[in-house]
Amino acid sequence: MTTRVTRGIFVVGLLAIAVLALVVAWGDAPAVFGALGRFPPWLIVPVVLLTVWNYTLRWLRWNYYLRVLGVHSVSGLSSALVFLSGFAMGLTPGKSGELTKSYWLREIAGSGQAPMARTAPIVFAERLVDGIAMLLLATSGLISFQFGVTALLGVAALAVAAVAGIQARPLVHTVLRFLERRPRAKRAAELLETAYDSARELLTWPRLALAVGVGVLSWGGECLALYVILLGLGAAPSLELVNQSTFALAAGSLVGSASLLPGGIGAAEGTVAAVLDLVARQPRDVAAAATLLIRVCTLWFGVALGAASLLALARRLGG
Repeated sequence: MTTRVTRGIFVVGLLAIAVLALVVAWGDAPAVFGALGRFPPWLIVPVVLLTVWNYTLRWLRWNYYLRVLGVHSVSGLSSALVFLSGFAMGLTPGKSGELTKSYWLREIAGSGQAPMARTAPIVFAERLVDGIAMLLLATSGLISFQFGVTALLGVAALAVAAVAGIQARPLVHTVLRFLERRPRAKRAAELLETAYDSARELLTWPRLALAVGVGVLSWGGECLALYVILLGLGAAPSLELVNQSTFALAAGSLVGSASLLPGGIGAAEGTVAAVLDLVARQPRDVAAAATLLIRVCTLWFGVALGAASLLALARRLGG
């Protein structure tokens, strides 16, 4: 498994290099490298700490979800490794590989306490509440700049449809009961019912509000990280720049996720760079340099942690 993951990361890494090369060329390579050379290296520390802030809050929410579903026999270290492993699997199309977190939970806690059908909805819940949180973070920018309204409203419509589906319990159960009467579909319907009921537990209205609030605070850290990067590249500090940075990071993350590309590679970089250029009116070399730095300190920092966590999990569980 780890061999396949490593091979996949290598292939996606080549794609990422190609995308980053395009970003550098778009910003004029000599000017971009000059901007990167002027960036104070010590500012990487607060940028990475803000990324760690994001990961920490989301890990606490992950642990909360485990408690809601009654998964108690997972140590703090194992929980952290499983959670972090998802960052490497985020390089799969649509982040579908993050479902391997349920596999690791089953291997650690046992199929009796943590069957995959029971815990897989945690990944769905994470993606949904993070998407809603990013939409909320992007709201101010949407109102202020009227940029990318159609695309972000499309993402919002998907989020509303997902929440409506989770709350429509009578309708969903009627469909599942119908499927259970079909011999060939009975087993699948039973698994879907388990998954749906878990999602319902995780996404009651109070828990949904709490999780989205955590998402706003956690992802707000990465938005501030982009703001710090822009300051390091010479932008003047202002509340308007905070708003622009927040909109750029939130819109980039949403478009990247909606694209279903591995890690949002290409879509996220293009959106962040475009917002910084067209909305924030940053010079192209600064927009390109900021895009490179934020992706390295968020996506690729997370991938490195995820890959290390995958290796640690494989060794702890013997292969």
